[in-house]
Amino acid sequence: MLLKAKKTSLFLPRKPRNRSSFIICFLFFMVSPIIFGQNTNTPVLKALKQIEKKFDVKFSYNRRDLKPISVTNDYLAETLPITLERLADEGRLKFTQIKERYIAVQLETTPLFSVCGILIETESSLPIADAEIKVNNNIVRSDSGGNFSMEGLSEQDNLSIFVNGFLARIITARELKATGSCPFIYISQTYTYLPEVVLTNYITKGISKNISGATIIQNENFDILPSLIEPDVLQIAQALPGVDSADETAANINVRGGTSDEFLILWDDVRMYLSGHFFGLISAFNPNLTKNVTLYKNGTAARYGEGVSGVIAMESNSTIPEQFQGGVGVNLTSANAYAEIPAAENFLITVSGRTSINTGIGNPVYNEFFSKVFQNTVVTNLQNNNIEGERSTDEQFNFFDVSVKSLWKLTANDQLTYHFLRIDNRLKFSERIISENMGSLIDSELEQQNTTNAITYTRNWNSKFSSKILAATSTYQRNEFSNNVDEAILSSNRNEVVEKTVKFDLHYKWSEQAKLEAGYQYTDTQIADSQRTSLNSNLQEQSNSLFSNAIFVGGAFRLFDGKTHITSGLRFTYYPSLSETFLEPRLHLSQKLNSALRVHISAETKHQTVYQRVNFRNNLLGVETKDWLLANEANNPILESQQIGIGGNFSKANWALTADAYLKKVTGINSANLGFRNQFQDVETIGSYDVMGFEFSVNRQMTQWNVWVSYSAQKNTYRFEDLNPQEFRNNLESPHSFTLAGSYDYKNFSFSLGNTLKSGLPYTRPNDEDPFISTPEGSKINFNEPNSDRLPSYFRSDFSASYTLPLDETFTGKINIAFLNIFNRNNALGRYYVLDKNETGAPTLRRVDQFSLGFTPNVSLQLLF
Repeated sequence: MLLKAKKTSLFLPRKPRNRSSFIICFLFFMVSPIIFGQNTNTPVLKALKQIEKKFDVKFSYNRRDLKPISVTNDYLAETLPITLERLADEGRLKFTQIKERYIAVQLETTPLFSVCGILIETESSLPIADAEIKVNNNIVRSDSGGNFSMEGLSEQDNLSIFVNGFLARIITARELKATGSCPFIYISQTYTYLPEVVLTNYITKGISKNISGATIIQNENFDILPSLIEPDVLQIAQALPGVDSADETAANINVRGGTSDEFLILWDDVRMYLSGHFFGLISAFNPNLTKNVTLYKNGTAARYGEGVSGVIAMESNSTIPEQFQGGVGVNLTSANAYAEIPAAENFLITVSGRTSINTGIGNPVYNEFFSKVFQNTVVTNLQNNNIEGERSTDEQFNFFDVSVKSLWKLTANDQLTYHFLRIDNRLKFSERIISENMGSLIDSELEQQNTTNAITYTRNWNSKFSSKILAATSTYQRNEFSNNVDEAILSSNRNEVVEKTVKFDLHYKWSEQAKLEAGYQYTDTQIADSQRTSLNSNLQEQSNSLFSNAIFVGGAFRLFDGKTHITSGLRFTYYPSLSETFLEPRLHLSQKLNSALRVHISAETKHQTVYQRVNFRNNLLGVETKDWLLANEANNPILESQQIGIGGNFSKANWALTADAYLKKVTGINSANLGFRNQFQDVETIGSYDVMGFEFSVNRQMTQWNVWVSYSAQKNTYRFEDLNPQEFRNNLESPHSFTLAGSYDYKNFSFSLGNTLKSGLPYTRPNDEDPFISTPEGSKINFNEPNSDRLPSYFRSDFSASYTLPLDETFTGKINIAFLNIFNRNNALGRYYVLDKNETGAPTLRRVDQFSLGFTPNVSLQLLF
């Protein structure tokens, strides 16, 4: 592209939008369930509930199939057969008597069939008696030989198998039907203990809270959320109260006022140092391969170290499916494919890949992403506005990720897993300026990559005792390169992390009331930084290493007939090179007051040795980058945190409410690592921050509607004894954040609209009366007190929709659309001031604003098989 360089402003505000249209649309969306609920029809799901009460029967059905169907209000008759006949005629339904009181309900076009199976314990090869097999509302139990059978099922039904009250396995009716017989179904009772779920459909379907205090996200069961065209785990997490992204990215997550590097991200138990594409705007983890996600904000399990603000542990599939599964997809940012290939009964290969799409005429997503990331940088011509001449640029931005996993079930008790993941981002930028008196050509490159390799061996010794050993490496690199061709100046920067981990876990089920775990973790982390320029042939390089030994123990205990549940743990870590030891208790106590209400207390202490600093000085393109660094005995101490919280959950009659209050303190932070753009930009001192917060959410589910509200409040304060003032607002303090959203399902369509309103972030403003200070080195900006001003409130509305189209028994198509920031609000995410000079050499101020994404439409097409 060819542009005339001229003086212009990069910070012209966008034209204000008429808010009345938003208010009308939003109120209509939220009250529609009430307005349209006043009619003469009744949802068939509600009708079935009424029939169950009147005639003392139980129906088994697939909610998704029956959701769109409504019937007139005169369906009830004096007898059950006549009532069912009316429903069958009007709703095109088929009723099948399974037992005396149990009736299966299906669509007329849906064929019904029977399945059977034999439950076998993996460790002993003995049949499992008295196990509970549940499909919708229909429950059967296995006999003494482990046999069971069920009638009136469809291919979409899932069989949940419970052993000793705990979920052991989920298998589809289609898988059992495909065998054509009663197959053996192997159950490993070692892993049947999953923490009890105390709150389902927390925020939306697919998100739940378990009794140990963690939030669970299951991608396979996930419902639609505003702004998402696919179930991106890192963006789903941001729907939770207390979880946010201050810079509006998918990968940079802030939990309860902490920085993004204080949030530990694990993929199959391996730490990730790069978790996003396009500078964090897109998550790097394939949603189709992410099966289960566990997120901790407090009361973290003792097996997890680091992450003083939180932990998210993502897991890929660890079972071998009966049949080949896969899919391909494309959207306006990338194309992707994945496949789960059961090469044998005991061997699975999983592969996935994604590559960027940044070509095409007027790609709106790429254009908006590019504008947001590179605003106020060399790429967008910030530093060349005063050059007389012609400026031409050429940029190439590409990303990809590839994952390979193999799972080999060596014996009934032994399993070996290998996993490989590579994430890569590359930017090439060329700038040429041609004028009458000069010409220049500058080539710049920026590359980020993260590579992980992991081997896991799992052994089930018996029905009570199991072990797992993990050996893994995680390597991160960020390389920057610049070549000023005309002046023969070469520059380069590099930040590299190499981490090796060995982790050993032991699990022991003492009884149904007590589960114990223990383990050991060895971690060796090396971080290297280097800078080089052709003006100085010496390579400036710094390398640090740190290794640790950690031992952890923990347990889960049920007391007083299961009404009291205690999850506790203790983690001991030793750093030989620093002569530092840490003993960290973890606790979550949950008390059931009645069938609907639980209260809980959480507490933890944690520490962290690997974190980031914001790099303003050495970046070559002007893009804000963050370097990973290791704690040491000099200027970067180990971060330490303490947190305590109290709260409760209420769930009844399709209502779900949560509330939590907490106190959190993190010590050991270095002011030089925080990215200050004020009088403290060049100051280095050690301090802390304290957060006092409150989180609340309420969710209401109806037949086709799901509406939720969440609110979080916090006071987040820095404390530095050597600064003046000693206390001031945290860069990430957001006193208030409010979200109102809802979703609606109609047949194969799903719609979702969400709105977020939150306080603007703090910033520091120059003194209006006396903006400059004269020093021997020259003029400096005379700032007011740090972070004493606040940006305007942030407001954004997002919309998304999806349509699922079953093509045949093998293939399913899916179309998703999303509109981000549908009213094109001009939200400021950051503001700072730069000292410039005018034509006479006098100092002047230039305000620099960082804005959010503008209106961004996206669409995706998927083919699943």
